[in-house]
Amino acid sequence: MLIGELAKKTGLTKDTIRFYEKKGLIESQERQAGMRTYMEFSPEMLERVVIITQGKSLGFTLNEIKHLIDTWGKTEIPIAEKLKVIDRKLEEIGEKMRQLEEIKLYLTAKRNRITE
Repeated sequence: MLIGELAKKTGLTKDTIRFYEKKGLIESQERQAGMRTYMEFSPEMLERVVIITQGKSLGFTLNEIKHLIDTWGKTEIPIAEKLKVIDRKLEEIGEKMRQLEEIKLYLTAKRNRITE
């Protein structure tokens, strides 16, 4: 599929898809059509873009997602290593939740003082 079709199926912009390709998260193949060269994406790249989108929504950075795709997708890594990655992300999420709770308490206190 061409980049426009991939963009339409994923809801992402062409620029985002090009960015993911530049970062090495997805790959395309050149296809010659007359005097023009097109970048063609396989169905596997559609699946990968979905994985990237889901990973981002779960709080993973693009670098973390790339590492996971590179290691988990191409080689079998021990369960202990997979658990370490998951546990590390859970700790990060817990810390972010604590920070957000502190901000929430601070803002609630400010709001209460304003409305008193």
